[in-house]
Amino acid sequence: MKKFLFALLSSLIIFSCYGVLQMEASTANMHKEQVVVHNGDSLWKIAGNWTKPGEDVREVIYRIEQENNLSAKDCLQPGQKIVVPVRTENNMVASK
Repeated sequence: MKKFLFALLSSLIIFSCYGVLQMEASTANMHKEQVVVHNGDSLWKIAGNWTKPGEDVREVIYRIEQENNLSAKDCLQPGQKIVVPVRTENNMVASK
C-alpha cells in the first residue's frame, strides 16, 4: 500500500511540474495588442478574435483577465482599452 501511495504521489508531482513548465513555455511566445472595447463586446468575443487555431478560447480569456486585472464578473465598457496577450507564430508578430 505504501508503494502504491508513493507511486501515486510521485506521479502527481511530476504531472504538476510538467503543467507548470508548459505554462511558462507558452507565455514566452506572446506579444501584446491593445484593443478598444465596442458596444456589445464581451471577453469571449474579443478572445475569440485573437485565438489561434488549436488554441482554447478560455486560455485567451484567462490571459486577458490576468493582464488587465479583470475577473469573470467584471463588465466591459465601450471605449475601455484592454491588453490582449497574443500567441505569436514562428517568432513573427501576426496582428489582426
